[in-house]
Order: sequence, then C-alpha cells, then structure tokens
Amino acid sequence: MDTTTALTSVDRLAAAIRTRLGPESRWRLRVHPDRYAVELIPQAPPPAALVLAAITEDARQDAVMTYARLRATELRARLRLVHVCTGRGRETDGVRMRPETLAQADLLLAAAVHDGLGPAEIAAAERQILHDEDPGAALRVLAEHAALLVVGADADAVGATSGALIGRTACPLALVLAGARPPDGAIDPA
Repeated sequence: MDTTTALTSVDRLAAAIRTRLGPESRWRLRVHPDRYAVELIPQAPPPAALVLAAITEDARQDAVMTYARLRATELRARLRLVHVCTGRGRETDGVRMRPETLAQADLLLAAAVHDGLGPAEIAAAERQILHDEDPGAALRVLAEHAALLVVGADADAVGATSGALIGRTACPLALVLAGARPPDGAIDPA
C-alpha cells in the first residue's frame, strides 16, 4: 500500500520558500492551503495598518486582490494596490512587447480596483504606481510601512521579484498562487 502523500501546489511553494530562506532563517512560515497562500512572518513585524497588494498583468492578479482584500479586512487595515512600472516591455510567448507606460500602469490598477472590489471598498482603496527598474527593491522600501505585502507566486519556482522579497521585507510577506478561491472567514492569526 502506497502511503505517500502528493504535495499540493501550496506545499511546493512553501518548500521553495524554505529552500530560499535557508536553515538558519528567523522567519516563520504560515501556510494557508485553503487560500492557496504562504505567509512569511519576520520576528518583529512593524506595527502598521496598511496591506499592500502588488498588482501585475498576469494570471495571479485576481488571487492577489482577493487575498489582500480579505487580509486587509481581517487586520482592519487600509488596502493599497501597488504596481511597479519598470519601463521595460513584458515578454509574451517569446515576443517582447512595447515598454509599459505610466498611463498603462494606471489603467491596470484602475481595472484591478473596479474588478476586484465592492463599491464601499473602491472608495477606500488606495492606488500607487512606483517607477523603478527593480520591482523587488521598490516593494521592499514600500513594505517598511506596511502590515503585509501580498504578491503572486508560482508553485514550482521562486521568480525574480518574489525571490528578491523572501526574507528581506520589513513586514510579513504573503505569496499567493494563481487560481486561489479563498473561502469566507478569517485566517487564524496564530
């Protein structure tokens, strides 16, 4: 009888994060399989009342929005959608697209707000566009004043931006997988 358990995508993400952090890490991992997310908690998170949702133009956008919205409600924190405009074109199917403009970044955030939030949340949500060639560095600076930074992730690999954030943010960091459909209810703050 085979007693091995297949690893879920959240388990694979947690394993990739643990590998990235190393054995001497002082960060705690909180895995939320029901929400397709892993949160990294530093020893002394800063006191803040702001949840940052790093919005990108990919399949993880909805999952990031959903998770950030729920956590902002649970933490009684403001929600700020953030996009880092690098000025580089993104690559789609091996084809490099035109460089992103600030106007396109603003449209991306506006669409995310209106597609992912209810009417009362739309009025309260903040938006911020950062212009930096290094998204990881820009988000780390912003995270110094946040209760939580939420970014999208892949289950099997740590990307360049999430890799630049793991173990290096002042606040807790949540990595959320695409396709997350979190249930209603609060996350256990343990």
